[in-house]
Amino acid sequence: MHVVVGTSLFQILFTCINVTFMQAYVNHTVDFLLALLLLVGSTLGAQIGARISRKLKADQLKILLASIVLVVMLKMLVDLLMRPSVLLSLKGGH
Repeated sequence: MHVVVGTSLFQILFTCINVTFMQAYVNHTVDFLLALLLLVGSTLGAQIGARISRKLKADQLKILLASIVLVVMLKMLVDLLMRPSVLLSLKGGH
């Protein structure tokens, strides 16, 4: 399970790098300050996550990873099914 998590994060790294460069090149929509903050946060988070994962058993890691995927899926589903006006009112928009 430890290898699965590491491999997954390694694959995501290349996808994120590709998308960032393509957005910067094609649309000029990359905020480099935000990207730098995300890079620092991700680096710190990876170190903390690695230390925590060493203390967890494989089954606990599976449950944690599945829970994170489930929460993200539910958030995406809610965003897809709610009308835009409802989402704007929840986020404080006008």
